[in-house]
Amino acid sequence: MLISDNIYYCKNCKKVVPSIEDLLFVEDGSNLSFCSEACIEKFYSPLIDYFTGKIEKKRKDLNIVDEAALEALENPAFVDRVLHKPDEIWRLENDLKEEIFTFISKVNHKGEDIHLMAICFVFDHTPSFVLALTATANDYFVQDFQVGEEVESLEDYHREIESNSILDPEDFEHIELKKSKLLAEMMIHRKEFDIPFEDFTLYMDYLKPTIESYDELYVFKDEDDEEAFAYFKAFEKSGVSFFYIALCTKIEKEEQSLIVPIISFPTIDGDLSNSYKTGKLVDGNKLAH
Repeated sequence: MLISDNIYYCKNCKKVVPSIEDLLFVEDGSNLSFCSEACIEKFYSPLIDYFTGKIEKKRKDLNIVDEAALEALENPAFVDRVLHKPDEIWRLENDLKEEIFTFISKVNHKGEDIHLMAICFVFDHTPSFVLALTATANDYFVQDFQVGEEVESLEDYHREIESNSILDPEDFEHIELKKSKLLAEMMIHRKEFDIPFEDFTLYMDYLKPTIESYDELYVFKDEDDEEAFAYFKAFEKSGVSFFYIALCTKIEKEEQSLIVPIISFPTIDGDLSNSYKTGKLVDGNKLAH
């Protein structure tokens, strides 16, 4: 047929893609879709510039242009926390029913309580594209981000897995500690040309297929002398090949052995991928799922 029943194309470059699975979505309730992270960034660059300008102007007004709190943005554990475990979520909706969310997290940086704020789109209850990310020790500046409607129940909004999980709070605390260590280690070894940390949320759909049908699986002892697992799978998106890596731990609960993801991320750096291939290579295609 000359024209297919289903034609899907990137809303930025207008490239036609084979199927809906080849598209990336960043906004709930919107049919805006893209073929690559580069197209997402190009499409939204005017909006990014808008928020950047607003933030810079407010910092000048408050005389906090170069405050020390900005150093916290270099800490991947802090950035991960504001995106996935925020203390506050604010939702702003315009007359066109378009939504923008602000995630706010309070952390202690070098003995000082500060806030990280992320303005982002949300897709499937997860930050999908970050429009602005900043940090401050100025409470007046924080108030500028507390706009719209505050999401009342964080548990209902971004902890759906926890609410239905047999894991207890101590387990999640243990997982978060491991996550902080692994994120810090990963950010030290990753190279400048690799996929940006802020784009990792766009690859979350690759976690499940990586664990369920991995190309390689390594079992090793982590620094806590606990059994850990590294799953690897190669993918291709928009003509670019990359590896998806999932680092997991085993938790024994209620006579069950659970394989729980600690961190997962994409990479185009073969050296980074190989650095996680330690321990014993497990043959086969399944392990304790």
